[in-house]
Amino acid sequence: MIWLFLKQYYKSILIGLLILWLSLSGSSTMVPGKILNIPYIDKLGHLSMYALFSAVLLLDSCHWQTFRSFSYIVLLIPLAFGAVMEILQMTLTEMRKAEITDLAANIGGVTAGIIAAHIARRLIYRFKS
Repeated sequence: MIWLFLKQYYKSILIGLLILWLSLSGSSTMVPGKILNIPYIDKLGHLSMYALFSAVLLLDSCHWQTFRSFSYIVLLIPLAFGAVMEILQMTLTEMRKAEITDLAANIGGVTAGIIAAHIARRLIYRFKS
């Protein structure tokens, strides 16, 4: 049973682990933000990572098949995960801080992920036809 879950959702789990590492590691490892010096560039990172997480999670939920419907309930996972990451940044790390704008970017990323999953599924359908 666990093996089947891991087999179906391993891509989503790997992305979740990457987000976990990025969220809890020191900000000195985040070199692009310091090089580019663009205000709020980290919010774009939040949005893109959670969009990827949500899109892959939705596609994993239908086994990447175009004839199956998405299980939208799985979107509670990235929403809760984003909130927990902000709480963990506030409590576990000294170099990172929790921000409400990060949480808003996470939610925006989940929304963008829904759109991306629908586009990806149409592209998959076209390439398989």
